[in-house]
Amino acid sequence: MSIYEMFVQIWELDFQMGLFDKAYFQGLVKTGQLKVEDYKKVTGEAYVEPQTQS
Repeated sequence: MSIYEMFVQIWELDFQMGLFDKAYFQGLVKTGQLKVEDYKKVTGEAYVEPQTQS
């Protein structure tokens, strides 16, 4: 198991416990720390690029 895979497992637990919300994980995807396919694994929903306010 890679360190990244361990982080994904920890993030799944963090999300389930309510420590972080979807916006936090969207930020991780934007910075390349979390893969799009793993966003769904963590949050249970497909990743959708957040809309920016103009």
